[in-house]
Amino acid sequence: MKSFRHRARPCLLIITVISLFAVYAELSGLYEIQERQTIDLRTRLIRKNIPLPSQVAIILIDEASLNYVNYFAGRWPWPRDIHADLIQTLKQWGAKDIIIDLLFTENQFAKATTGNGLSPDDAALAGATASAGIVYHSVQLVEDVEDPVNKTRLNRNMPDDFLNSFAISVISGTGYSGYTNFYLPFHELYLASKGIGVITFEPDKDNVSREERLVFNYKGNYFPGLALSPILNRYGKNIAIPMTNNALSLPDVTIPLRRQKYYVNMYGRFEKNVYSYGGVLVTIGKLHDGILENLPVKPEEFDGKTVFVGTSAVGLEADLKNTAIGTKTPGVFLHASIFGNIITGDFLKFVPRSLSFAAVVMLVIVTVVSIFYIRNLFAQVIIPLSTISLYLFVSYILFKNNSVTMIINPLFSCVGAYILSFTYIGTTEGRDKRKIKNILGQYVSPAMLNEVLERHKEDYFKAGVGTREELTMFFSDIRDFTSISEQLREEQVVEMLNAYLSRMVNIIFDNEGTLDKFIGDAVVAFWGAPLRHDDDHYRAVKSALEMIDSLSGINRYNKRNNLPELAIGIGIHTGSVILGNIGSEKKLDYTIIGDNVNLTSRLEGLTKAYRCDIIISGETYNHVKDRILCRMLDYVVVKGKNKPIMIYSVLNHMAAAGQEDTNIVALSRQAFEFYRNRQFCEAVVCYENILEIRPDDYPAAMMIERSTAYMTVPPPQDWDGSFVLTAK
Repeated sequence: MKSFRHRARPCLLIITVISLFAVYAELSGLYEIQERQTIDLRTRLIRKNIPLPSQVAIILIDEASLNYVNYFAGRWPWPRDIHADLIQTLKQWGAKDIIIDLLFTENQFAKATTGNGLSPDDAALAGATASAGIVYHSVQLVEDVEDPVNKTRLNRNMPDDFLNSFAISVISGTGYSGYTNFYLPFHELYLASKGIGVITFEPDKDNVSREERLVFNYKGNYFPGLALSPILNRYGKNIAIPMTNNALSLPDVTIPLRRQKYYVNMYGRFEKNVYSYGGVLVTIGKLHDGILENLPVKPEEFDGKTVFVGTSAVGLEADLKNTAIGTKTPGVFLHASIFGNIITGDFLKFVPRSLSFAAVVMLVIVTVVSIFYIRNLFAQVIIPLSTISLYLFVSYILFKNNSVTMIINPLFSCVGAYILSFTYIGTTEGRDKRKIKNILGQYVSPAMLNEVLERHKEDYFKAGVGTREELTMFFSDIRDFTSISEQLREEQVVEMLNAYLSRMVNIIFDNEGTLDKFIGDAVVAFWGAPLRHDDDHYRAVKSALEMIDSLSGINRYNKRNNLPELAIGIGIHTGSVILGNIGSEKKLDYTIIGDNVNLTSRLEGLTKAYRCDIIISGETYNHVKDRILCRMLDYVVVKGKNKPIMIYSVLNHMAAAGQEDTNIVALSRQAFEFYRNRQFCEAVVCYENILEIRPDDYPAAMMIERSTAYMTVPPPQDWDGSFVLTAK
């Protein structure tokens, strides 16, 4: 109970701090862009196969259309009589509404003009628009900044006839009023239009278009967005629209808003609703010629549909936008999606903030409580992860039903609660672990230290008898260090030795070995405990090779600082030893003891006698021979032992070995077989072949001398090929 009360205060404090920060983050919009990016992701995952409603068709001016029209009408922009033909044809084919997502703000001049001063093309477009009676043209509102050119054009009043024809009545809503300029269709065109729609689309800070104003305010006059305009006309021009920050109400549908903007619920499939403008023109041409077969587009496809006309060609990329479904999405897809959302009631509904905050608090409580009151590390990780995973799953299911929950804020809140909780525990309740780190951290690898910290600390504060383990042991020593140290000041010796040992220990730790101890300038390490790997033998030999390689860098530093160059010898052996915490309760060492430890030390000593950098025993060689190129050296009885062992010199990684090393290895094996079989003449020939490859090869020269001596005084009849060493 005391422990429960002791943890309750910090637990409650962390929950409160994280929850308050989550409220601040939401109200300040701290994660708004990241949150919207999660909605983009959910849209791509869940709505990728949801098609645009069948009541909507889109005609795109694509690359194929540009190429087709270029043959008879030249480059973009096209003569406007082409659009006039399209409007007339769509009317004949039964289109319900035609919504043009193109700006015709200026007149298209030509030498020949009509009686009212219009070019024939402009007159054709205005005439087709008027006669069809179902065409909606685009208007753009912008926030221009004053400069010498446009200062007289900012904040102009719109024409009275435009306002009288297209301004709408809005109740209880002001809308954004920062627009300073406008671009209308040319005068005759807007007078001929059934309606107009604003196409101003304002992307988010990450340049992704997700929201659209459905109603736009210019100097107190209100105009519908392009997608809303044909819907409003169904209710008559005198309709008054109630609009708040959160909703726009129509007689038969309420459209949800967020800060007077509509969040587009994008569709993922458009291909069945999209037609190439060029394909439509080809169909029109064939029908004019009386051809009724193999039409690229079937006229009945547009019967009773609302038809959007826009662009997708790269050359017209001003209307290509980044959206939830991808980059370079035709802008007309956004307007068509909004229209499809409204006519089908397919709206995104954002979960109220109060419920979102409640979910955040619950997730934070579960995270903090699981860390403070559950002592099992696995449970401390899996419970918060499971809770968050469940929340994400529920959010996924809700989004399939168009309900949007917060994702980023809950995730960041849980991560923050997780970090704060463990930080508190680490600084206030981790004293025992820090004590173990102080005891062991200076002479064991990080991997072993983590293993220790997972166990009961009492096991490491008491002396133990140890356990018998099969380990790969490692001894390294600086050659002639005594004479080197006599040439230097004590400070220089310490500095040089620290730099050397730091580098060597890092190599051991990088290969997940355990540092046993330093014996002066010697390094003792082992592999296989407390963490065991299948390739511990290889890791030990790999460490030795890396140490030899690292000496070049150390010696370059020594040379620059007038310090002597270093050479080292390394011995490696695999065998059974006693491993454990050895010492008293006041002083413990996690170390190894046994005959095989001494044997490993002897192998390091043999590197001087054979003038090799690395010598390993046959036991280690059998485990690494497929990955490490090793040269057979000798069959020896080291000092203090009675049983001979095979020893090998490590040359290189098998993959990096050159032909010269490979040849020496083969000759050494053959030579030593001759030697053990008392074929000393043949052995000498093989060893001499090695000297031809590498004239300064000391092991070959030594074995020639020994074989020559045996030719004169043969070894005893019971000789097994071993050589008894009398020195360490």
